[in-house]
Amino acid sequence: MNKKTLNNILIGVISTLIGVLLISIGFIAHMLIADDSSTLTQSDIDQIHQSLNKDSLNERLNDFSILGEIYDTLEEYYVEPERIDKQQLFNASVLGILRSLDDIHTNYIDPESFSMAQSDLRGTFQGIGTTISLKDDYVIIVSPFDGSPAQKAGLKNGDKIISVDGEDAKGWSTEKAALRIRGPEGTKVTLEIQSMNSDQIKTVVLIRDNIDVPSISLVNALDKSENIYDNDGNIVKDIGYIRIRSFTESTPDELKNAIEKKENNGARAFIIDVRANPGGLLEETLEIADMFLNEGIITIQVDKSKNEDITRASKGTVTDLPVVILQDEMSASGSELFAAALQGNNRAIVIGATSFGKGTVNTVKKLSNGGAMYISTARYLSPTGQVIEKLGVKPDIEANVSIDDMSNRKDTVIINAVEYLKSIL
Repeated sequence: MNKKTLNNILIGVISTLIGVLLISIGFIAHMLIADDSSTLTQSDIDQIHQSLNKDSLNERLNDFSILGEIYDTLEEYYVEPERIDKQQLFNASVLGILRSLDDIHTNYIDPESFSMAQSDLRGTFQGIGTTISLKDDYVIIVSPFDGSPAQKAGLKNGDKIISVDGEDAKGWSTEKAALRIRGPEGTKVTLEIQSMNSDQIKTVVLIRDNIDVPSISLVNALDKSENIYDNDGNIVKDIGYIRIRSFTESTPDELKNAIEKKENNGARAFIIDVRANPGGLLEETLEIADMFLNEGIITIQVDKSKNEDITRASKGTVTDLPVVILQDEMSASGSELFAAALQGNNRAIVIGATSFGKGTVNTVKKLSNGGAMYISTARYLSPTGQVIEKLGVKPDIEANVSIDDMSNRKDTVIINAVEYLKSIL
């Protein structure tokens, strides 16, 4: 690669980053993962140049020109020149700049990964069938789907992914991990897995499958049935159990149907389980919270200028029966907004552990190369003004499932919810 080509790449990186910062000013995302079909054009870049002080812009360009010198030096002297890749340089340059913000929710997504992320929200993809998240510089398993290759292979919540097909996965983003793990139906992927509270690493070979993922389930994760139990081991028939895996386009309708089914079967209260729910679409999350509320504030969004955008509830549409929400350390983003909305309006109590603490609204800005940037454009607060980012939503009643309980398929968090609801019915 010649120096002119490299400089064009680097200037493109700079223009993209500055352009996104400019475009993000003054608006709030309408989805946690939105589809903004606009792209950066030369007109955008011209506006940026006009709006920035010329000397300041030249100073920025001079700073970034050092990257060109670094590349030229590598190209001339590095002992393994075949390892120097133009695309890798581009991606590393962008990601390095974004990581300096210390915000894991603002990221560059390459075209292939972005296409994959969009399929997630439509509810179908080919892979091993699990949601994933980040913890301590590793990608972890959050929630294997019922009947999926991941579940059949024995992968569990909290399992750490050490490598994928022999490639060290430390420091990977969830997008990169998903891109490596997914693939055509019938193909193999090999993972090295380290379970929670264990130093042992095991190798798991999985066969990818077509994964069709309803966002709502009536089956509890431990018992694998629609039955829930009280503290004496009796089946409880007048409390409806519903698990929300994520918030997708179809979730509001799925939830309405599930509640109607449970009420027709005699439910007098509901347990809504958002444990290991990583979030999803903001508008659908707000719609679902609104279903349970007749009035009050659902959430408060605060943008970079400290402007507040308050979302208020309208009359609830699904049920006025008592509700308990279950959450855990892997409940993130939209599931935290949902729990905080009902908790803050005294519509539900929350049982479980303090949630993950992902309290940002993220806009997706499509780029001209087919990739995108996920940009944190606002923080959202609870109805009472509590910060969620990094702090999470605190439960009203703390409860966790122990390892022994998991082995015995006894969900003590559900039992806590059942006993609470029995006391008020």
